[in-house]
Amino acid sequence: MPAPVEFFFDFSSPYGYLAAQKIDALAARHGRAVDWKPMLLGVVFKHLGTAPLTMIPLKGEYSKLDFARSALHHGIGGFRMPTKFPIPTQAAARIVLWLKSADPARAVPVAQALFRAYWVDDRDISAADVAVAVAAETGVDAGAARAVVDDPVWKDALKRETETAIARGVFGSPFVIVDGEPFWGLDRFDQLERRLAATAPRDGRVLAVSHLRLIASDLPAMVAFYRDALGLDPVVDVPGTYAEFATAGARLALCGEATMGAVVGRSPPRAGDAVVVCLRVDDVDATHAKLAARGMTFVRTPHDQPAWHQRVAHLRDPAGNLVELWAPLASPARAGT
Repeated sequence: MPAPVEFFFDFSSPYGYLAAQKIDALAARHGRAVDWKPMLLGVVFKHLGTAPLTMIPLKGEYSKLDFARSALHHGIGGFRMPTKFPIPTQAAARIVLWLKSADPARAVPVAQALFRAYWVDDRDISAADVAVAVAAETGVDAGAARAVVDDPVWKDALKRETETAIARGVFGSPFVIVDGEPFWGLDRFDQLERRLAATAPRDGRVLAVSHLRLIASDLPAMVAFYRDALGLDPVVDVPGTYAEFATAGARLALCGEATMGAVVGRSPPRAGDAVVVCLRVDDVDATHAKLAARGMTFVRTPHDQPAWHQRVAHLRDPAGNLVELWAPLASPARAGT
């Protein structure tokens, strides 16, 4: 089992809140768990001799704009700047540290509830009673949580966690460490995902619904139609064979009948074929084996498409639509294909 992704955060960090909405799903896509590590950003700032972004000349107003814009960009609704910002987060952090030891299954749900309370509901979780109330709303014993906030054991535990974070090079929130490699900031999550993908076990997982492909008898007419309808030029355009548009939400691919027919092993494709749902997977052969073991029948088993730089396989869903499994083709091409 690969080591968990280490996620360092402070509840008073806006980018930490946004990252917290994404980190578990991101790690899970690559077979990793996440170790949530609360720490005190104020102590880090003191160590570095710096301050929160909102308190830095010129950067302050821009940062507030960017917080909201980043939430919108990542599809995270409800975000708003709290009335009181920044805040000390010792109470919330101690509760989460305690739960990691006493009731690990509750730690992340409580951390998420505390984040939402501050960044969505504008509740001042720097107040111990408010932090305790938020935890209690998730089912945590309020009396025990309130005692933890003032317990010297958990005060020392949080101090050690923060000192350890600094010693390991953590200087902001969110801060992620994967197998010793650090990633700072939400804007590095694409790089983080690439790093996780490179080391993830290839066990036949679907990574994404990557794009929708339409099979066209008159490909030039379809390209012209979607160029006008989308107001975009194709990012890939192989005349008479294939075209692809990159929109803000998904990719739309257009493929000639003869091309698609050759790929699935018959030319032209089955009468009525018009749509291919394209699923990017971590390993085409492993996914094929997994689905075949579940009784699914394939139109064509895994094979290389060198011109596409992909390895692919095809099956049909219950409605008869073509489904393509694909992954980037390793180089050199597999023997015998």
